[in-house]
Amino acid sequence: MVTATIGRRSLLTGLAALAAMPRLASAAAPPRVVTLEWTSTEIALSLGISPVGCAEPSGYRTWVNVDTDKLGAVADLGRRQQPSLEAIRKLQPDLILSSRFRHASLASALGDIAPTHLLDDQDDRDMLAAVYRSVTQAGAALDRAEEAAALLTRFDEDIEGLRTRYAAKIAGQKLVLAQPLPGVPRLRIFAPNSAAVMLMQRIGFVPGFDIAPQPFGFTTIDLEGLASLEGQTTLVILAEAIPEDLRSAPLWPVLPIVVQDNVRVTGTQVWPFGSTASLQRLVGEIASQFG
Repeated sequence: MVTATIGRRSLLTGLAALAAMPRLASAAAPPRVVTLEWTSTEIALSLGISPVGCAEPSGYRTWVNVDTDKLGAVADLGRRQQPSLEAIRKLQPDLILSSRFRHASLASALGDIAPTHLLDDQDDRDMLAAVYRSVTQAGAALDRAEEAAALLTRFDEDIEGLRTRYAAKIAGQKLVLAQPLPGVPRLRIFAPNSAAVMLMQRIGFVPGFDIAPQPFGFTTIDLEGLASLEGQTTLVILAEAIPEDLRSAPLWPVLPIVVQDNVRVTGTQVWPFGSTASLQRLVGEIASQFG
């Protein structure tokens, strides 16, 4: 009788284990995440999670270009400003990750589809602080808190490494970061509250323009404004080449920064509005030109 009792118990235990296996496999499966802003897409990929859908994936591959090999056949959910709710619903996501600035007005509609986390990735007072905050928030939402903390630690170490490597050549160098505006001889100038400029200061550069913090971290300037720059200031344009709209303008050749050959381009596409990987690439590309 004792032997029979043990046999029945073993059988029941085995059946229970078999029944539990699908649930364990399901629990171990990666979450089905959709991202509706390029920053949230970049952070998710940096934390080892490939979204099943994201907004404007072709634009992400062109402009941000971080871990694009991990996107695979990601579903296109439409424009970042107005993603397709129906396309999101069809994916049956476990979680929606986006930006409070971009999608606060859609929070209720998105929440009806899946748990929605809107990252605080915009802060006009300190946009670098917003980078750290959004990574931490995404880590908590994606159950990757430790990975997020490690990502930020590596980011700090990498930026410090750039400062150490290039300090002797760039310390005190005045710098202006700019982005071309297609079709017009104007530039988008990054302000001291932008994440990009704050990081350039961290490694030793000095802002070349004395301007106040700006909404979204940038303002625009024309050629007359560039004429006020000292010739020793370096203008770095985030582009493959100097835009023809600038080069063909009559005032361009006589600008002090042009006369003294202090205009540079990154030569590759860099994204100044992204998260840690984008920003580290930008800082590295610029610092290397002074090495």
